[in-house]
Parts: sequence; structure tokens; C-alpha cells
Amino acid sequence: MASPQHAVAQAADIAAAEAHEGAPTRRGGAAETPLRVEAVTDLVDLEALDEPWTALVATSPLATGYASPGFVLPWYRHFERPGGTYAVTVWRGDELVGLAPFARTRLGRGPASITLLVSAGTEHGDYGDPLLGPDPGPVAAAIADHLATLVRRRTVLNLRRLRDDGQTLAALGARDDLAAAPMGQVADAAVLRLDQIDDPGTHLRRLANKHSVPRRMRRLAEAHGEVAYDPATTDVDAALDTMRAMLTRRWGTDGGPGLFRGSRMEAFTREAVGALAQRGHGRIATLTAGDRPVAITTVFTVGDRYVSDNAAVDPDLADFGPGQAAIHRLLTHAHEAGAAEVDLRAGDFPYKYRWTNATHRTRSVALTCPGRQGDAMMAARRALMSRRARRLGRLRDQPPSSSPRLRHHQ
Repeated sequence: MASPQHAVAQAADIAAAEAHEGAPTRRGGAAETPLRVEAVTDLVDLEALDEPWTALVATSPLATGYASPGFVLPWYRHFERPGGTYAVTVWRGDELVGLAPFARTRLGRGPASITLLVSAGTEHGDYGDPLLGPDPGPVAAAIADHLATLVRRRTVLNLRRLRDDGQTLAALGARDDLAAAPMGQVADAAVLRLDQIDDPGTHLRRLANKHSVPRRMRRLAEAHGEVAYDPATTDVDAALDTMRAMLTRRWGTDGGPGLFRGSRMEAFTREAVGALAQRGHGRIATLTAGDRPVAITTVFTVGDRYVSDNAAVDPDLADFGPGQAAIHRLLTHAHEAGAAEVDLRAGDFPYKYRWTNATHRTRSVALTCPGRQGDAMMAARRALMSRRARRLGRLRDQPPSSSPRLRHHQ
């Protein structure tokens, strides 16, 4: 069996080959304006990049709502202390062409200190690939070069949930001055690639019949009124209130998805979903029967790519299969809206694979220097991760108003 290190290297080799094969030609050739890398360490300065950052999401391959400023900026405000922001930005002239946001934790002082950078937002979201713009190969290489410089300065990096078919792993694997150690297991997200199906509408109707969705929806309509699907509910706060109530009734206060677990997490969820909706990178879909909400789904969208972020169903209507019905309606709406794919995310939930025909594989790596110095950095990483976990745990039940970042933002 291949070692974990070999698996990371193999994934990087595959991604490098695919990236080279499909890489776009650089505009202007060799004489083009060179790339410039700048680190942004103040949240206010990062907030000032909101507009070009939002535009960069739309032009970056593999980008999701988790890379949007609508998700990352609220995450910084709710979960990072002052001094915890570290974003790698890549510029071509005055154009922002790449962005990799991190959260920073330090241990010790002076020359003996060591720093940990963790992909921002991935402790509460999904997918951690940097934004690489329309010409991703050179931008990924520029980010990898900057990260290598940081590693030589006693910084260890946790890059979480990178796509195997993305350019970031390829760029990291091409360097011999970086040691990449696997963190945890690979994850496979269940994905429906609508662009690989000859007749998606017929395909989805057949799947719905196979899983008894029409029959159950007829029964639901007979019992509670006409079944309807709203793909973009306008009252976001009210929809989140309903979602919270559904999750609490099904899982209790400490089980199930953590969207509303603790006052700070709930405040972040509400701010992020609202901000994503405002930027066109997210929305809430609602399935109703008569006047009764049956299922609520948060959906992140970038271009023709959809991600089903989280869902809640009315537990009292479980016999009608509301979860399967909500997935069917989401997929059908996505097809009708011209989507190329719908990502149902990773997780050991076999019901997702009833609807999908592909997967997106991600893996997480810790970057250090090669050799004995890297071994010492990995040992320090464990202490840094423990410190970070304790701080995030303390924040869980603190009111959002206790954060100086949020007081300033408000």
C-alpha cells in the first residue's frame, strides 16, 4: 500500500499533468506585466479589497462560495483575534489575480517564535483552494513561492481541503524546498455533473421515480397542501429562523450541523449567508407544503457551479422523504438554470450518491521545511493547533458583541 506521503506526491503529479495540459496561454506572452505578491495582515485592508475579491471569485476555476469575501470576511470578524489575519494577494499591475487567506497563530516571542497559518474559514466551511484567477498556473506558483519563503522563516502551514484536480497541489508538489505531510484522510464530495448527461431532465425524472419522490410528494400535498419550491427565498432571516428550529427539533441543541451551535456561530452563519446572497454567491431554497416549510437548504453558487451547503427538514414529516424531495428540486432547478454541476459535499451519507455521477476529491497537507528542521516544526505545530482549538472552543458561547473586531465593524 502506498504511503500517505506518496499519495500526496502522486496527487500533485496528476494535478500538475492536468494543469499543464489544460493551462490557458498567458495574455501578452513573456513581455506581460510580472506578478507581484503582497501579504495583507490587517482586516480593514482586506475588507477594502471586497470588490476586486468578489470579481476574482467569478474568474477563478474551482471557486466556491467558501472562497468569497461574503464567507471569509465574516469568519475573520467572528473567529479571529486582532493580528490573526494573513492573506497572500497576487497582483498583475493593479489587477488582483490571486488570493489565499489564512488565520495566524504564534507561539513564543522573538527569533525563537514559530507561526502557524491555517486556511481561513475551513474550520467552519468547506474547500480551501486559493483563488487563482483566469490564468491559474503562474498564480499558484507565485503563492507556492511565497509560502516557501514563510516556511524558511519558521512558519508551518495547514492547507486544508485542496482539490486534487486543482493547481495549488501541483504547485506545492513541484517544489523540493517544501515538505508536505498529509493531515487526516482524503474526502470525496458527491457531485452531479449535469454537463456529462445527454438529457438531464429525463435523467432526474427517472431518479425521482426510482426513489418514490413524486408519490411521496402527492401524499404530502394531500395531507398538508400544494407542494412548492422557492429556489431563492427573499426573507433570509426568517428562513434561517425556520432552519434553526428544524435542526433543534431533530438534533437537540448539541447535535447535527453546527450552524447555530453557540451564539457566535449563529451570528456568523446569519452574517455569512446574508453577505453571500448580497454578492450573488449564495441563497436559501425552501420546500413548502401549503403554508408549512418542509425543508430549508443553503446553496452557494459561483457561475454554473452549485454547492448544497447545509440542509434541514421538518422531522415530523420524515415519512414523506422531504430530504430526497429537496435534493430533487435543487437538482432540477440547477439544470433549468443552466448549471454544469451540483456539489452535495463530502460525508458518509449514502443517500447523496443516489443522485450523483462524479466526485471531487480533496486532501489537506501540512507544509514545513524538509529534514530535521521540518520535524521540529511539526512538533511545534501540535502545540499551536491545541492553542488554536482551545481559543475557538472558548469563543463558541461568547456573545458576538464581545469581539473588538465586530464592535468596530458595527
